[in-house]
Amino acid sequence: MIRERERYYLPIFFFLDVISTFLSYGLSIYFYLRIIVLFDAGLTGLKIPVSPFLYWDHTLSVIPILVSIFIFFLQFTYRKEYLQRNKTVDFILLTIFPCLVAFTIFVVLLFINPLFGVNFWFIITFVVFLWVFLSINRIVILSLISFLQSRGNFVRYMLIIGTNKQAVQIANLFDTHPGWGIRVVGLLTYNANEIGKNIFNYDVLGLADDLMFVLEKNVVDFVFLAQESDRVTQLQNISLRCRTVGIDFIMNTSILLQKMSKISVEYVEGASFIIFKPLWHSHESLFIKRLIDIILSGILIVFCLPLWIIITFLIKRDSPGPVFYIQERVGKNGRLFPMYKFRSMVVGADKMQVHLTHLNEMDGPVFKIKDDPRLTRVGKFLRRTSLDELPQLFNVFIGNMSLVGPRPPILKEVLQYRPWQRKRLSITPGVTCLWQVTGRNEIKFDEWMKLDMQYIDNWSLLLDIKILFMTIKAVISKRGAL
Repeated sequence: MIRERERYYLPIFFFLDVISTFLSYGLSIYFYLRIIVLFDAGLTGLKIPVSPFLYWDHTLSVIPILVSIFIFFLQFTYRKEYLQRNKTVDFILLTIFPCLVAFTIFVVLLFINPLFGVNFWFIITFVVFLWVFLSINRIVILSLISFLQSRGNFVRYMLIIGTNKQAVQIANLFDTHPGWGIRVVGLLTYNANEIGKNIFNYDVLGLADDLMFVLEKNVVDFVFLAQESDRVTQLQNISLRCRTVGIDFIMNTSILLQKMSKISVEYVEGASFIIFKPLWHSHESLFIKRLIDIILSGILIVFCLPLWIIITFLIKRDSPGPVFYIQERVGKNGRLFPMYKFRSMVVGADKMQVHLTHLNEMDGPVFKIKDDPRLTRVGKFLRRTSLDELPQLFNVFIGNMSLVGPRPPILKEVLQYRPWQRKRLSITPGVTCLWQVTGRNEIKFDEWMKLDMQYIDNWSLLLDIKILFMTIKAVISKRGAL
């Protein structure tokens, strides 16, 4: 919960640490051969050698390689215990241990080869450089994360159930640590008389039984249960509702609830929290997914530059109005963001929809017409070829969307969702999804939602790659496109 962003950036730490290891090794060699060797009476007899490399053993090249392997296992092998470790302990563990390993390898090499021509000054220089660089990596990255979180970036929102002293203490704990990047949305109560009141600067948004209504009206990333209910069934319902919509559920360890998909424990300033997660995706896999999104979307934006120019020209020539259509969509856990598309309809098409509801060919809250009279001539071509969605690559690049994920709905549709359907908002929306490659508009709304649930529950990087290839086939065949 609190250190989730740090775990997400573990691959960056590993990448920087490996670079630091080899950089430290190179600097140590330079410092040793240029300075230390020249003043080592045991090696040179106080005479400047013809070549300093006469006093170097290339066997030492194994040190940075073995240290990098050790750093890999240190950071990734024990990631399950990462939640329960202390920041200070982490800092010491991940900066001192690699230095000790490097020193140990040197001693072993020296023991194996007594004729070793390199003295201890080299390994001391290497260890100092390595410790400095590893420390800088952690100080810079962790400071950057804290700074961005305190400025409102990467902010996650928490809804607290309870209005007692413990609930207020929990709320104050997060408010006094803005660097954690967690903001308290408000409180839910078991007492109807407290609704609408302000308790220690926290608004009471409703009853605990109003959880689904509050989730619909607010951006919430996880729900924290800080106060017990007199009814066990009510507590069970709260956990089930969080599971239904795909929101993390956190509870005090003294409150017993039924088991959800995965459970983790965190210790924060003497308090212990149990986190019930309906979804549990590897942070390394999520990082790779985001990296793929940035790289592929960036390449496609540049590669499709001729299309951008041609489509812009055709739209402007075909009908008056802007080239791009920007619509507010609902993203992860209810976040609103502007989604970009090439304009395929006449200006003012949104206002015309009320007069065309009788032509809707989709069931549920979604509105789609096969031969929509609002489409322009170029717009029909863009829709059939899915080229109108090309600008969404910018949404992917900046992080509002992913290449693969449930399609982002409009707010009006979300307000008509049944509770189980809101689970599709629990992950970042995408440009393409199982619905688009399985039949698209030929599929009923409930089946569409079930496909999204199937994707969320079975997500993997391999599934994303499979969907991307299936998307190419679907676009070429134009199956289900309106």
